[in-house]
Amino acid sequence: MEAVSDRREFPILKYRQGQTSEVSDVVVAEYNLAIQVNGRDFVILLCTPRSLDVLVAGFLFSEGIIRDRNELTELSIDVPRQQARVTLSKTATARLSDQQSFDRKTVPTAGGKGHSALATSSLEALVGNCDHNFSIQASKVLELMDRFSGKSQLFLDTGGVHSCALSDGNEILLFEDDIGRHNALDKVLGQAMMQDMPLQDKIILTSGRISTEILAKVARRGIPAIISRSAPTSAAIEQAKALGLTLIGFSRGSNFNVYTNFPCLERD
Repeated sequence: MEAVSDRREFPILKYRQGQTSEVSDVVVAEYNLAIQVNGRDFVILLCTPRSLDVLVAGFLFSEGIIRDRNELTELSIDVPRQQARVTLSKTATARLSDQQSFDRKTVPTAGGKGHSALATSSLEALVGNCDHNFSIQASKVLELMDRFSGKSQLFLDTGGVHSCALSDGNEILLFEDDIGRHNALDKVLGQAMMQDMPLQDKIILTSGRISTEILAKVARRGIPAIISRSAPTSAAIEQAKALGLTLIGFSRGSNFNVYTNFPCLERD
């Protein structure tokens, strides 16, 4: 797959303490990826132009359209044309027909309307999908998030991306970043799916706000816990309680908040 730069330089006028100077600034690139499914226009993702194959796979996976990599008969990325072409198995095609029409939609970079149609549907069916007995030491939460927070070079260079990672509670196994928090999660889930990685004993680490859409994607894959540097919404907390999913937010420095499953926290 041909590479596209994930950052660009622009001349800017910088104002600092009453003084101005002309400098060059590095800015994260935005890329429109049009996905065709079975030969028909399906969705446009506004994303960062890296890991596009796993982004597409992860989007379809987290939206419940495919359940494993064997249901992707074909996946190709045409970088110059900003297109992805996907052919689904008969089983996945039938599932998609039951869930959603082929009306074209655009999914905003930070998440939004396009994501919610599948990701938050049939939440009742997700009850019992996650391990209610998940537990973690407080020191591990702090250690993992400390490593996670310094891992994105693209964020350090531009300040313009969200990050997401998959952890086994000890190590960071997969890591991705993107201008959209949904995209970053989808890239991680896509990587995990393409590697046939079991998810039922893993943790999602994220830099972004935890909404019901993010939580539903995590719960659909049986991941028992999500930890964020940012805040959850009220609906996400209620949903996590209903699903038995551990939700930890505002994990920064030596502090964090446990919003659900209080017994999960093991004191050191």
